[in-house]
Amino acid sequence: MANILEGLNIIVTGGAQGLGLGMARNFAHHGAKVFLLDKNITLARSAAALLPGDGHMAVECDVTIPELRHTALSEVIKAAGNIDVLVNNAGITHIQPAEEMDEEKWREVFEVNVHGMMFMSREVAGYMLKKGSGSIINIGSITSLVGFPRRSVYTTCKTAVIGLTRSLAIEWAQRGIRVNAIGPGYHETDLFRKYVNNGLIDEERIRKRIPMGRLGSIDDVGRAAVFFASGLSRYVTGQFMMVDGGYTAFGAAEDASV
Repeated sequence: MANILEGLNIIVTGGAQGLGLGMARNFAHHGAKVFLLDKNITLARSAAALLPGDGHMAVECDVTIPELRHTALSEVIKAAGNIDVLVNNAGITHIQPAEEMDEEKWREVFEVNVHGMMFMSREVAGYMLKKGSGSIINIGSITSLVGFPRRSVYTTCKTAVIGLTRSLAIEWAQRGIRVNAIGPGYHETDLFRKYVNNGLIDEERIRKRIPMGRLGSIDDVGRAAVFFASGLSRYVTGQFMMVDGGYTAFGAAEDASV
C-alpha cells in the first residue's frame, strides 16, 4: 500500500501549508509526484523540499487569474507530461455579521472558493479528457452542511462545492474523470491556532462538540484524499466525504459526551 499512488502526478492548489500540505505529504508518502500551486512561492518551495521522495515541485499560481492558471499548468505539463489528480484546496474565509457584509469581500471569497475551483477544474479537465482518466478532489467544509453565524459567505461558498462536485462528476463520468469532495471539520492547523489565540473560537467548547473528542490532524484529511486519488475509489464519483470526527452527524446536546 505504500506505493499506491506510484507514477501519479498530483496538483494541490494552496498546497504550501495547512490541510493542503497535509494532503501533499500523504500523496508523496504513497509514491506520487506532487506539484504545490500557491501564491506564496517561497513557502511552497520550502514545503516541496520537505516532501518525501523526489521530483516534487512548487509553482506560483493565483487560481483567480486565468493567465497565472494557464502558466502554472503549462509548467506542470512541461515537467510531468500529464496531470492525474487535481486537488482544489485553495480557499479563503471572511468572518462578518451578515447585516454588515462587505460586498467586495463577498465577491473576493467567491472568486477564490468557487470560481477558482470551477475554472481550475475546467482547465485541468482539458488534459485529463485527452487521456480519458483523472481524479478531481474538491475541498468543502463542515459549513457545506451546517450554518455558522458570521460566516455567510464562507458557508454559501462551501455549500456550492457540493453542487459543483456533483455536476462535474455526472458530466465527466463516462469520459474517465472522477470528481469527489472532502469536508474537513476542525483540524489542528496554524489557522485554527490563530483563531483560538485571537479569541475568535473556543477550543474547549469545540472539542466537547466533536463526538471523537479531539481535533483532526492534517493527515486525517490527507488519508481521505489518498483514497479519492487512488484506484481504491475507482467506482466512486460525485461523493462528499466528511472528515470531522462525527461533528456533523451529532445532533443532540452541545456536549457530545452526554
